[in-house]
Parts: sequence; C-alpha cells; structure tokens
Amino acid sequence: MIAGIVDWSGARPPHTRSVLDAVSLYDRATPQTLRKDSLFLAASARDSIGNAHGVDTAFSGWIDNARELAEQLSVAPENPAVLYSAALQELGEQADELIIGCYAAISRLPDGALRLSRSPWSAPPIYYHATAERCVASPLLRALFAANAPREPDFERMVDELAYDWRSDEEEAWYKGIRMVPLGATVTVATAEHRTRRWYCLPPPVSEETYDEHAAVERARELLDEAASKAWEWASKPAVTLSGGLDSPLVATSLLQALPKDRRLAAITFVPDTRWDGTATEGTMGDESELARTLVAQYPQIDWHVADNDIGPPDRGARDVFAASEVFAPGLANVGMYHGVYRKARELGCDSLLTADMGNPTISDDGRYAYCEYAAPGKLGQLVRLLKNRPGDSRSLSRKFMALTVLPRLPRPIRRALRTLVHPGRADMVALLTPLSGDARKRQAARAEMRGTSSAWSDLTFDRSREEAVERELRDADGPAFDVDLAFEQLYGVRKRDVTAYRPLIEFCLSLPARAFAWDGEERRLARLMGIGRLPEAIRTNRKHGLHNIDWHARMTTEREEMRHVLEIARTHPFLGEILDIERLLTLIDEWPEHPGHDIETDWPRILALPRAILAARFIGHLENRNDL
Repeated sequence: MIAGIVDWSGARPPHTRSVLDAVSLYDRATPQTLRKDSLFLAASARDSIGNAHGVDTAFSGWIDNARELAEQLSVAPENPAVLYSAALQELGEQADELIIGCYAAISRLPDGALRLSRSPWSAPPIYYHATAERCVASPLLRALFAANAPREPDFERMVDELAYDWRSDEEEAWYKGIRMVPLGATVTVATAEHRTRRWYCLPPPVSEETYDEHAAVERARELLDEAASKAWEWASKPAVTLSGGLDSPLVATSLLQALPKDRRLAAITFVPDTRWDGTATEGTMGDESELARTLVAQYPQIDWHVADNDIGPPDRGARDVFAASEVFAPGLANVGMYHGVYRKARELGCDSLLTADMGNPTISDDGRYAYCEYAAPGKLGQLVRLLKNRPGDSRSLSRKFMALTVLPRLPRPIRRALRTLVHPGRADMVALLTPLSGDARKRQAARAEMRGTSSAWSDLTFDRSREEAVERELRDADGPAFDVDLAFEQLYGVRKRDVTAYRPLIEFCLSLPARAFAWDGEERRLARLMGIGRLPEAIRTNRKHGLHNIDWHARMTTEREEMRHVLEIARTHPFLGEILDIERLLTLIDEWPEHPGHDIETDWPRILALPRAILAARFIGHLENRNDL
C-alpha cells in the first residue's frame, strides 16, 4: 500500500498523519515515509520508497527484470522505488514500456509534477484527486478520503455494475471527483490539470501460416517456468492455489521445476460448501479435489491442504471487503470460497498466494471463437470436429452449428429474435439476471447508449474471431477485481501474485492463432500439450470444467429469511428502493426450489440477481454506517 500528496503552493501538505494511518490501518509493521518540502510519500513495509536523479517514488508491486534494468541504469536492483525513479530519469516516457512487472507507482518529477503509473494486464489500482491546491493519490480510496477528498458515491456507476455494464475503459472512479489510472498507462498531474498517456499495445500476432505448434508449446513452457522462477525470487513463503483444471496444475508444476532445494510447495484447494448435494450439470464438476489429489500423488514435494468448506452465503465477509476497499464489487457474490483459501494460507504462515487467474485467456484458452473463425474454406472439417467434440453439449450437430457458428454472425436484432423464439424465458437476459427494476434498467440502458457501452448480457455471444477475443481481453482487463485482491491482502496479510500474469507469457499467448487453442476437435489444446509429461493424464485429458458456485442452493437456502429482511429494509431506502425490483426479488425467495434445477431460467436469477441485490444493500449499509443493511 502506498500514498502520495503534493501541495502545489510549495507548503508542507496537510492531512499527512491521517493518510499515514489509512495506509497502515491493517498492517502492524511500521510504514515508510518520505517528507520533502511540498511532498509526502508513504508505503507499507512490503512496498518501497526511493529517490534517484531528483525523482521521488512510492512503489507497490514488483519488477521482474530488475537485474537487467539495474545493470543498464547502474543502480542497485534491491529497491524497486529507486530503480523506477532511475528509469524515469534515464529512459523518460519509455520507462514503463521497458519494465516488466506488476506495479503501481507514484512519482514526483524534477519539475514538480506528479506522475502516476500502472503496469499493463495486472496492477494495484491507483486513484487520485487533484485540485488547484494539491493532489493526493493512492491505491486505497480511504487514503484519499483521509486527505479530505470528497466521499460522494457515483450511484449511477453502482447501477451500471448491477447491469453488468463494466465501463472498464473509463477513468472516472466510484466517487465523484476521483479518477483512476488505467492499466498500461501513466497520468501526469500538475495543479488541477492531468494528462493521460495509454502507452501499452500488444505486439503483432503470429500468422497461421508460420505457426509451429511444437515450438509454440516449448516456448509457452519456457515462459511459464520463467514466470514461476520470478515468483520464487519474490515470495518468501508462498502457497499456490490448486484446482482440478489445467492452468493452476501447470503453474504448480512450473513452480516445482524452480523449487529451491530442501523446500516444499504448499498448495491449497477449495471445495464446495459442506452442505452441497453433490449434483452437477453435464460437462461440469463441482468438487475438483479428487483431480487435484492426482497431481499431489505424482509430486511428493507438494504440501497439500484443503480450505474450510464452511463457505456460507454470498455476502459473507462483504462488509469487511467494502471497508478495506471502499469499492462496490458485485463479483464478491462469486468469490466467497477465497476467504477460506486466504485463511488457510495465513494459518500456514504463508506471506503470498500464487495463482493462475489469467490462465484462461493465456495458456488455457478454450479457443471457442474457432466456432465462427473456422466457418471458412479449408477449415470446415476442423469446425465439424470441434462441434462434434464440444464438451458438455449433447445437442445435435445442426443445432450446435446454428447456435455457435451462424447465430453470432447475424445482425444483433435477428440474433435476439431467434433467441427469444427458441428460449422465450431468456428474451431479456438483463431483466432476468440483474436485480434492477424496469425503470432503472431503462435509464441505465439510455445512459449506456449515449456513451457507447452496454450490458454484457444484452447480447452475449462467443467472440467471432481470435482477433476479437484478444481485443476484448485487453479492453476488459481492468476492473474492481484488483480492489478485491487488495482488500483480501489487507484482511488476511497475504499478498496475491498471479503467475500467469507475466507480461512476456501473456503477450506470447495472445499472439498465437486460433489453431493453437482449438484444433483437431480439441479445446484448450495448448494447455493439454504443455501438460504432456507434467500433468497426470486424468487432469490433462479431463474435458469437464469447474463451477465455483455449484453449491449456491446449499449456501443460500438457510439465508432466505435474512435476505427477505434485508430486502424489506432496502424497500424503504431512497436509492435501493428505486433501483431494485424488490417484489421480484422477494418472489425468487418465496418460490424457492427444493433442489437446484441446473437451468438458466430458474437457477441463474437466484445465483446472480439475488446475491447482487443483497451486496448492494450491504455496500449502502457500509457507506451510511448502518447495521440494519
């Protein structure tokens, strides 16, 4: 955690004690500070402050090519803040382009301007509030509030989140007057003026004609091993999250390749809630621990643990996360199981949690855009093989061809009409899956149309090409998930590092053509080939995918009265009562199914809309310091 304040008048900045308290709120270790005329910087013990060539920096995160940069710049590599300051002065605007890592940095330049930066793909957030008098910046919104920045929530942004309209490319933050730095960008602030430079762009893709599958698999392995080695250099006592899929077991094997002598690798697997009835839909799996166990049996260096299976309702721990982040993150409804993972890591004395969060868009991409891309001369045979072998899809070949190949290519109005004809209950997916009232949905849709955005559910379809998929991944990489990561770190004292978010690995995988991921009737082909000789065949050839909320019915059934109580109070709230469809939400509770139906029309509104309504009420309760919400 870091923070910085600069007073444009040259005077010592006010509120420094309050900002320091905000930075160190969850940390027992003594924070670092730098006070220099009109500048104040603060950093937690795990982050750094440093100066080089007249540039002062507070730095949160890590630099993976620190040794190479240090040699080039003739500085010591141990302090990332010093290294970053030297890079800014010596390399100028190109500095971030040459730095490989995951970081957020606050720097004062020799001319007095404040420069804020975030690495591409994965980075702590940076928020800032700039006026004619001063600027305050931090990954922690509470640090801005401690410096007297306005705490006026943007309720329209909250409605957008409930509508699944991510607005992930915008710089306006969750509170009016507060802005945020995009991924792969810098913001330079001088008085109340700010200039954003979005410097990051992907390298050119590999053409299908020059694609060499054997070489690509070997290079992907090399880069994943390199990413794992960098993680070991950074972490003192890590644990790795371990599922039964492809990405996290591949990460675990790469970590084992780089395992220091006389060390063991702690691994943590979460399982469904203890009350889960054990049922799952075709092609899915709820409990991945048996597959994880096969990897543990193959690698005795793994010290395997299973997280607590008392997961609880979707809003468990939400008020704590809101207090640590000050951000409304409706995705909390999907990540309750991670409380148990972090608790287990803390119990084991681990300082970090290594994950494979970016595995799906990189090494373990399923390649489902091939359903459209392969509808071309010379590839129709490949298309048929993929459709025939599609995991968990028992529809006829013609039905799959129409749904996965033809439908996405049709104009949007025709797509919607055909979906309504086949699935009348899904005619309006936004109405079905959001908790918003009809009026709130209409107003939100009108605002979205004016700014050129829309709900992710308004026309959900697979990407129609590899190029389209890569563009979407880059566009949607940012979001409140990074605030949630930071909140979990504060609550449990365990810092997360995504091993698959290693920039060279990401850029390599995203440069590959569709056939790297979907070919010869096989999805996730790259990951399956990478796993030869490393993964147990039970994992490498498994075609089922995990469902993290398979246990929703067991977790929510006992909470019906509490949800009803919260909704009745929300009905009387001037904001919640207006935007939420309280009667419909209560009906979802009143008509509670005896068992999960494993269908979209019955289950999904209860899995998605209902928990998000409760989370919205909890967030308002946090903002207003109310105990009844």
